[in-house]
Amino acid sequence: MAFLEKIGWRYWVIGIIMGIALPGLATLVGISPVWRFGGLLVIINGCLAIVMGRAIYRRAQPGWWLLIWPVIYLLGALLFLPRYTRYFAIVYVCVSYLSYGLTQTRKEVKS
Repeated sequence: MAFLEKIGWRYWVIGIIMGIALPGLATLVGISPVWRFGGLLVIINGCLAIVMGRAIYRRAQPGWWLLIWPVIYLLGALLFLPRYTRYFAIVYVCVSYLSYGLTQTRKEVKS
């Protein structure tokens, strides 16, 4: 179990569910492209990127773990989503690092 904790298994599971399983399910069920873009890519995944960045900082975990979610999302986008959605992986990396950094700055100001 120590090895799984060391590689951040929780973030891998969340990444696989949200990055591959959810886009695959949305495509198979036939959710319209507008809802997939607005609801799934912008709102849900954007919030997930923020939450992941803050959680990783608060738990003092390695910063490279911020890349787990966007990389797995990119794989899901390559498999299930339209071509333009691949660029959201870059957006999710930026949003995760931004929330990571803002959480860090916020804690320094409070101290």
